[in-house]
Amino acid sequence: MSKVDYINRIFENLSTLDVTQIETFYHDMMSAGVIIPSGEGRSKGAISIACSEMAKMNYGKRVLDRGDIGFPATDMALAAPILRRKYGQVCLFINSSSGKSLTPLLDAQKLGIYLENTGQARDFRINLITSDPESPLGKLSAKYGNMVVLKDREEADTLVESKEFKSYGILEDMFSLASGLLSHSMVEAMFQEASASKILSIMKDLSTEISTLMDDFVGSESFEFLINSLEQRNTCFFAGLGSSKEVVRMAAVRVGHVKRALGDLVYVSGDSNIPPPRAGDTVIVVSMSGETEIVAGWCRNLKKMGGQIASIVGTPDSTIEALSDYSYVLKGDWKPGTPSSFYMKSAYLLSPLPIFLVERVEQRGLKLPENILRWHRSVIA
Repeated sequence: MSKVDYINRIFENLSTLDVTQIETFYHDMMSAGVIIPSGEGRSKGAISIACSEMAKMNYGKRVLDRGDIGFPATDMALAAPILRRKYGQVCLFINSSSGKSLTPLLDAQKLGIYLENTGQARDFRINLITSDPESPLGKLSAKYGNMVVLKDREEADTLVESKEFKSYGILEDMFSLASGLLSHSMVEAMFQEASASKILSIMKDLSTEISTLMDDFVGSESFEFLINSLEQRNTCFFAGLGSSKEVVRMAAVRVGHVKRALGDLVYVSGDSNIPPPRAGDTVIVVSMSGETEIVAGWCRNLKKMGGQIASIVGTPDSTIEALSDYSYVLKGDWKPGTPSSFYMKSAYLLSPLPIFLVERVEQRGLKLPENILRWHRSVIA
């Protein structure tokens, strides 16, 4: 059991999943020649982390993102026959708590129309992780694929006190983090060429590890440094490449809503719209190797300009750890060609930042706008 209550609620929700739903969903993923992840905001980021690890496995699955320049068409109905010809069975893998997220809904509707007109439903699957099986996406996946129903934090929708969000998370953390862990556990099972029953034991083991790590991280000097830095009037940059960039994007969305309410800005390094850093700015880095040259270069530049650096790395005594003011080392046996839990664990560790930041701000006598705490799920889910 973690001292951070909403983490425990996530694991409780995962323990109540329908085993049959997981089995049919997993079978579709294993049978697919290509997997196309789809979603919006942090829901997309959660499955992108898992799909990135899937693609990097030895003999891993082919993963094709809708945003890739190599995607055969902007319209799923036009892309479908090309994808089928190149890869065989196609799996559109959607993550949406509400089941109404616009981008994946449009993709699923277009694909559904194509399947209705051609009668080729056998070669395509619309697989969905959602909290609402009666939603538009839920109905499409029931017709053309399979879904896993994952409980969200609906009982907390009316909470606005910051202290209560330690129990429920903020801005739908519960769904995005839970769906991410479920997706990663499926990838681990794929790598082991295991049956669907193995997914549950993998999730249980990871849940135990994450609970222990979370308590250690939240009580660490690194976490205290992060909260102290974030409450300052400065710009915050999140940095990472590959799977790490998906992790920091998820965290940047959460922290950004709080920082912007304070009049500050949050950016993800490497994006086209970021300004040059200034003295006093903060960069939060995620890197499994701790040696990613481009990211280390960003850290050196920020140091020269008087900035401060906090990092989560997977390798002790690395370059990025040495450049950081504070660094938290996630130790593990990280091997090329195998799915790494480093990125999912990092996503969990960064998730309490906005909650503790809200509490710190209120301790200073400031009150954040109520909409920050009651942000509607459709905006970011």
